[in-house]
Amino acid sequence: MDLPNAAYFYTLAQIGIAFAGFATILMALRETRGRPMSKFDLWVAKSYIQSGLVTATSAMLSPMLFAFGLGERLTWQCASLLIGIPALAMMLQAPGQWRARTDMPVHLRLKVQIGIGLIVNGALLFNAAGWPMPPSGSFLMLAISWNLFGFFAQFAESVNFFFEDEKD
Repeated sequence: MDLPNAAYFYTLAQIGIAFAGFATILMALRETRGRPMSKFDLWVAKSYIQSGLVTATSAMLSPMLFAFGLGERLTWQCASLLIGIPALAMMLQAPGQWRARTDMPVHLRLKVQIGIGLIVNGALLFNAAGWPMPPSGSFLMLAISWNLFGFFAQFAESVNFFFEDEKD
């Protein structure tokens, strides 16, 4: 028997890997323009590559746990903890990492994305606890999808940033 909605998780994993690949290509294109990457540029590019790989890993976690014989309920609970806690930590660290690498203020869109991400990924902790409703894969699909969507939005915004000409 297969885990319910396993195809959705595998699709998210494939999209996460493709996203990491696009981020890598972006870095290579930036370098071919002869403009060196700043500490901030490198952090942004690294963040995109990591986010794609974290998405892929997160998406494959539930089917793997289920394949090891965990019941459906325990699969959702364990995966919720193993995805939710690191995701929350990464989001909470992002503004400080931004400030450590640039003098630019943290953009409002990033603050909004982090705020929604904290709510969505925080719901994974409730899902793990089985409160106020029984654990479900829908919360995992929502959280992984939201995280990926947020990375897509940031990536789309930063494409212009990566290819702008250096200011005099």
